[in-house]
Amino acid sequence: MKLKKSFWAKFTSIAATIIFASCTTTNLSVPVPGQEGIKTRNIYAEYYNLGESYYKLEDYKKAAEYYELAMRKKEQYWAAYYKLAKCYVYSSDWANALPMYKTILERDPENSSIKASLAYIYSMQGDFKNSVIVYEELLTVQPDNQQYLENYLAVLIADNKKFETKNAQKFTEAYETLKTEYPDNKNLKTFEDKYKELMKIQEEKPENKEASEALEAPKPDSAP
Repeated sequence: MKLKKSFWAKFTSIAATIIFASCTTTNLSVPVPGQEGIKTRNIYAEYYNLGESYYKLEDYKKAAEYYELAMRKKEQYWAAYYKLAKCYVYSSDWANALPMYKTILERDPENSSIKASLAYIYSMQGDFKNSVIVYEELLTVQPDNQQYLENYLAVLIADNKKFETKNAQKFTEAYETLKTEYPDNKNLKTFEDKYKELMKIQEEKPENKEASEALEAPKPDSAP
């Protein structure tokens, strides 16, 4: 009986060890609930981080690829969307940048930084009319902002063919503000010279020259 008890005691101990080991091995092969979701989140987080790394290296094409992948995850969609839009700007891909910045502005309509970027994109596309409109909105809120004033003046004189009297008036007002608030601004002379050049072109246009000559011509004496 003692031998049997000893045998069964050893058997039980060995069996327990085997069963425990077996259970441990089996548990390692069974997926942990929620583990796949964590892995997926980590993958998209890595995509975003890779995008950030390439962005810092100024490899905007490669960064854009990873931001697009990161956008597939809902939680980081808008963060990746914004960085992708910036990649398009830095890559001078205005056609893709414009609609994205419009969308971003719709989500945050009071964001002056986004408005300024949108105005810049318009100007780079040659859409000076819309660029002027956006800069005027910005200057209504921040009339003494040096960067806005400089960019606004630059856009006003960018289109030589359409520099009209109304633009000349807008230009002189913004120029005087810039000159008063920032007398050491290094671009003042450039703006002044360009303005004089454009005004000279305006005066030499046939229609303006004829109108000027008509005003200068002596008027006939009135009948007695």
